[in-house]
Amino acid sequence: MNSVFLNEHYSLEEKEHLLETVFKNLADLVFVFDLEQHRIVIRNPALDTLLGFSHLSMSHIETADFIDIIHPEDQKLIFDAFEEIGNLTAQSKLSIEMRIRNAQGTYTFYQFWVTVFKQNGNGANQVLCIAQDMSEKIKYEMHKQRSINTLKELSFITSHELRHEYAKIQSIIQLIDNQFIDEKERQILLLEAKQSIQIINSTIFKINHKLSFNQNDSFFESTGVVAKYKKVLLVDDDALTNMLNKKIIQVAIKEMPIEIFTNTEDALKYLSVHDKQGDFLIFLDINFPEKNGWDFLDTYIDFDKKSKVIMLSSSIDNEDRDRARSYEMVIDYITKPLSIDFVEGILKA
Repeated sequence: MNSVFLNEHYSLEEKEHLLETVFKNLADLVFVFDLEQHRIVIRNPALDTLLGFSHLSMSHIETADFIDIIHPEDQKLIFDAFEEIGNLTAQSKLSIEMRIRNAQGTYTFYQFWVTVFKQNGNGANQVLCIAQDMSEKIKYEMHKQRSINTLKELSFITSHELRHEYAKIQSIIQLIDNQFIDEKERQILLLEAKQSIQIINSTIFKINHKLSFNQNDSFFESTGVVAKYKKVLLVDDDALTNMLNKKIIQVAIKEMPIEIFTNTEDALKYLSVHDKQGDFLIFLDINFPEKNGWDFLDTYIDFDKKSKVIMLSSSIDNEDRDRARSYEMVIDYITKPLSIDFVEGILKA
């Protein structure tokens, strides 16, 4: 795309029209904030469309209106920024990153650049703010860091866990037929070899899980910002499994509310009444005596508000994994048993 310069070939009217067109069609948020009136006095249409300010007057948005859409954890950033904004000069620029609630009610990361728009003898009295949606960039950085962490984990697993057990089996093979090894010692070595084989099998399964689904499947990288769940639902017909999983979650986050259901119909009834915001996390088994986990998902997909679902199953069948991908609310598929590390990763991130 060629750059457009406002040079002498454009008349004053053409320049004004061009700037107005850019201002109206720019996807970034552009607005002028008056430091004396404490309000936004000029704004582009994108600000109304993306942030839901269309119902307010064309020229003025009070400070309180804007503060209200900033994430509560980030509001201190804007109050701190007011002190720096007052000291801006024509040559300086301030950068702020914060989460803003959009017209749909969800928070989006924005990067704000603030420069002087008008100034008087005492400094700036109006500032120009341009804000860009950074969600895709942050999502990419999170995915990139997650991939790096996964590679480090896999490197450790292969170089330590697998190699250690391989070395043990090699040593056992060398000794087991040696004439200086008696029968009791031979049985001990065989037992050690069996244990090493089990560990290797478990480790291979762990590697397969990380590579095939949990860590490197871009389908499950769609949320961008890690959600803050208000409650966990355990949906499994095995009472012992529910008890163990509840304890594991409580180890990770002691105060996390947990609801347990041994059949899918009761879970669906509970969600239809109590889940108003879609901010629960559901661990769902597949196999049930009557309506199974797939039946649950087929019904739940039609709910207006849907919480995120993690399939928690003993099945390692890739067809089950692929089927789970077809449901928009399923964010992961993990195999039993549930681990403390996984729970901490999804609930504490």
